[in-house]
Amino acid sequence: MHQAIVNLVGGHAPICISFDQGQDATIYDLKERITTLTKVNRVNQSISTMGGQLLTDEAFMFNQQQEGPTIFNMSLRLLGGKGGFGSMLRAQGGRMNAQKTTNFEACRDLQGRRIRTVNEAKKLQDELDALPERERERREKTQKKIEEGLKGVEQKKYRFDDTQFLEDREQMVDNVKSAVGSLLKKQQSKQQKKKVVTAVSFDMFDDEEDSEEEDNSDEQEVSEEEEVKSSNKRKRNDDDNNDTKSKKKTTNKKRK
Repeated sequence: MHQAIVNLVGGHAPICISFDQGQDATIYDLKERITTLTKVNRVNQSISTMGGQLLTDEAFMFNQQQEGPTIFNMSLRLLGGKGGFGSMLRAQGGRMNAQKTTNFEACRDLQGRRIRTVNEAKKLQDELDALPERERERREKTQKKIEEGLKGVEQKKYRFDDTQFLEDREQMVDNVKSAVGSLLKKQQSKQQKKKVVTAVSFDMFDDEEDSEEEDNSDEQEVSEEEEVKSSNKRKRNDDDNNDTKSKKKTTNKKRK
């Protein structure tokens, strides 16, 4: 005898159904026995194995070599359907597969870190490792520039064979020297003439002073004779002479 244990829905206890040893029982027979026991219509029953595989009515329940009871799960069919939702999901899945991306930086690794953070840490470490090498290259470039600057530019030597240019150059230099010499001579002659004129002017002033002294001596003689004649006239003449002397001195000073 074969036994089938069926787990019912709704929290009901499972039921045990027995079949004869030689009988080839099918799922259809199992559903008929369940209908008689639970009053659930065979059409609304859905039988599946413990692994979740759905069984049809024509499938056999037992294996001839199987020992012990066979366990089944019973569920009820639901009204309605997917209504094209499955095809929509399949189409959406196709579109999602077409738009494949290679950017997985927002994902996390096994340690729970963002892949973006891990990649940035690697880049930073690479930059730090390459920093001494870049610094060495920069120093080498700077040293090379300094050495090239110290060497300087090699001056090319040119041979000048234009004799006419050299002759013209010498002639121009001679003309400049002669012009400068003549100008200096003219300036010296002008200075000598100025010295002569000043010397002549000083001599003229000296002659005028001598003539004034002679006139003064003559007047003094006349005044002495007049003093002999009369004292009154002498006094007057002395006053006049004093006035004239003072005037002449002022004029001489002005001339000087």
